[in-house]
Amino acid sequence: MVLPIKQNELYAGLAELNGLVRMEKDSLVLEYNLKDDVLGMFNSELKVLKIPFHAIEDVIVKKKWFSARFDLYLNRLPNTDKTIDVKGNCLSFIIKKAELEKARSLRSTLMLRVSEERLRRIDEEEEKNETAPDPSGFQFYTRKETPGSGLKNMLREE
Repeated sequence: MVLPIKQNELYAGLAELNGLVRMEKDSLVLEYNLKDDVLGMFNSELKVLKIPFHAIEDVIVKKKWFSARFDLYLNRLPNTDKTIDVKGNCLSFIIKKAELEKARSLRSTLMLRVSEERLRRIDEEEEKNETAPDPSGFQFYTRKETPGSGLKNMLREE
């Protein structure tokens, strides 16, 4: 599934970003280029930004009057060449209103993949922690109860 995206007002309104969002096996891929907004003659080369699923925090699709927004919230900032506008931890794109259902479907599939990736990472951490010795050097034992074991109260006669 491919979603066309757009960012306006880059470089103080002198440029516009146009691109596509698609999913791969383990990442979300943004393919985009810049076009000057003044003359419309200058285009940048095609740029590709891969965002791994574990770096995605949330995806929100907002419906507005004449367009819609596709907001991608990240828990790590992507390594970009400053051509893409990142506000805080959010990559926000304009999408056409006709693409709203496609964006919602992409969001659902993407959040499912993000959740699966989080669960996979949690399982890997648990397996790693079970097999690895405790770095503090402490060893934990379970106490087995046997009659006559443990401390005795010396003041109490039995």
